[in-house]
Amino acid sequence: MKIGVVLIWLLLLSVPSNGFGLENIEIYLAGYGMATQPLNQGLLFKGSGGKDEKIHGDPGLGVKIGLFPSLFHGYLGVELESFGQNNSLRFPVGESGVGTGKGKSGLITYSSMVNLILRYPGRHARPYVGIGGGLSNGILHHSDIPGRKDHNFETSYAPGYQFFGGIQLVVAANWFVFGEYKYSAANYHWNQLSLNFRSEYFLGGIGYVF
Repeated sequence: MKIGVVLIWLLLLSVPSNGFGLENIEIYLAGYGMATQPLNQGLLFKGSGGKDEKIHGDPGLGVKIGLFPSLFHGYLGVELESFGQNNSLRFPVGESGVGTGKGKSGLITYSSMVNLILRYPGRHARPYVGIGGGLSNGILHHSDIPGRKDHNFETSYAPGYQFFGGIQLVVAANWFVFGEYKYSAANYHWNQLSLNFRSEYFLGGIGYVF
């Protein structure tokens, strides 16, 4: 998050103050839905991992606010973004060295990111790529894990980062639709359980330029 704040300040400080106002900054608001595909790896229970963990991601929602100063001719900007979805965890659990049990839990992931974006500001199509960083929140719920006290809710905060690319298509004077691919990561730690969460996201949404 600190990196994102620094990026925003650098952009604002690099803009000449004389005669420069909001009319010289393109600002947009966009909302989207997303399909998620978490990777089935990186889960540890009591310090041990397995090969049969299953991490399923449900569809999610997100929102973006973009700022593109005219100083950079619409090529470089920043974006504030929040997104989240529900997931489910399934994994084998050893019981006193004899046989295995099954652990399961719901997992809500919610992230707030600051993105640095490079795009081509075309009249009808605007392809873009970007990187981002911020804070991610992983909330365990409805856990049923043998050998671990059940907690209805347990929260883990962790730094997160992401890489993404997509395209905006202008459909009206101030409206656009967009599609995007994103890879995001965060490492969560709870009581006796940890997860290096890695996921792919496939986004589709609509935005308005002010």
